[in-house]
Amino acid sequence: MPAITRVVRETIGADTGLMIDANHAYDAVAAIQLGQRIEELDIGWFEEPVPPEDIDGHLQVKSALAIPIASGECEFTRFGFRPLLERHAVDVVQPDTCAAGGLSECKKIADMAAAYSVRYAPHVWGTGIAIAAGLHLLAVTASYTPPSLRPVEPMLEFDQTEHPVRKALLVEPIVHRSGIVTVPTGPGLGIEIDRDALSRFRIAA
Repeated sequence: MPAITRVVRETIGADTGLMIDANHAYDAVAAIQLGQRIEELDIGWFEEPVPPEDIDGHLQVKSALAIPIASGECEFTRFGFRPLLERHAVDVVQPDTCAAGGLSECKKIADMAAAYSVRYAPHVWGTGIAIAAGLHLLAVTASYTPPSLRPVEPMLEFDQTEHPVRKALLVEPIVHRSGIVTVPTGPGLGIEIDRDALSRFRIAA
């Protein structure tokens, strides 16, 4: 992993952000060992270094590394996020808008994060509908960035791996241009569902 991370950093250059996501693959000891070997590579955040329920492990990793710690995609509702925020176990909180309780609940989580001066970056994975939901939530919480001499701009997780359903479900897929994603302005989430695509992907019960 350190060697791969180093190659990626050298390939993309110093001016491009680089985050790593462990998908809670390590215990605290292994996560710290890995983090210490890649700290010099200017890592934007270390996502889910330990299992999501291991708050003490998050705290161990966070106290041992200069890399910001991110987590939250496996957590649900403001009640689930409260211990992470109260104990300052993460630097970046990542609720999934479609899984953690929807737009209203995730707005409450964002409010809590702002009160604790924790950065908010919604986790997004799945279809274009999920991207639209995360994008709209990010748009209304953009001002929640903790006060800083150099504020961090809001970031949208924008998965570009192969996914036959993601773009097909939308009449006009959401795209990025030079790293910027425009918030759809139509009714609701601003997107239109391709009904023909729904029929193509339907599975008979």
